[in-house]
Amino acid sequence: MTSAGNAQSYVASALAPEGAGPTDSTLYLLTAHTRGFSVAGPWDGMGLRANASAPITLDDCEVPSDLQLTEDGAGFPAMLNVILPLFNLGAASVALGLCRAAVAGTASHLKNAKFEHLGLSLGEALPTLRAQLAAMQIDTDGLSARIDDLVDHLEKPRETTMLRVLESKAAAGDVAISVTSTAMRVCGGAAFSKHLNIERLFRDAHAGAVMAPTGDVLREFIGKSLLGIPLF
Repeated sequence: MTSAGNAQSYVASALAPEGAGPTDSTLYLLTAHTRGFSVAGPWDGMGLRANASAPITLDDCEVPSDLQLTEDGAGFPAMLNVILPLFNLGAASVALGLCRAAVAGTASHLKNAKFEHLGLSLGEALPTLRAQLAAMQIDTDGLSARIDDLVDHLEKPRETTMLRVLESKAAAGDVAISVTSTAMRVCGGAAFSKHLNIERLFRDAHAGAVMAPTGDVLREFIGKSLLGIPLF
């Protein structure tokens, strides 16, 4: 659970009373003071330091009826049609921010780091690095256009809207990893130092890509959708 131990309330799903399978779920709102609610331990990850993600345990929790968020069995449709589009949009937007920060940080390094014996900056002296910076910018702008397209689909729903929702986070994860990985290469040894901030962007890009639904799961959904196979 994201923000485990820090948030004041949490959304949890449970099998509906007459549910036959995991998609027959109901959503509930639990406060942090609910009896039987506990956090497994603190978050200590290699990326997304402010995430505070940790397993939680719900042991014989009683939730008042007015904190039931959906009708019995209607939890999964709410996750798919309400939560997933906004979550994927948010995740893709975070990935875009990482890419833009990586481009800006790399450009700054190429301008300011110099070959003293030549009197030239890295960017002036090495066309290969300029080309890689350009590729980072192209990919970042492409992700920005994809997110704009997703927003348009959410504002004006159509047949391809859910496909755009699925594609957005999968593509954003790939682009963020590619752009930040290039930034690590272009900035060389300096990228492994915390003063450039590139290494944090690199870690956060990888962490975001494996946050559920992962890129692999999203590609499985996309493939099934294109072939007319039920997702579940």
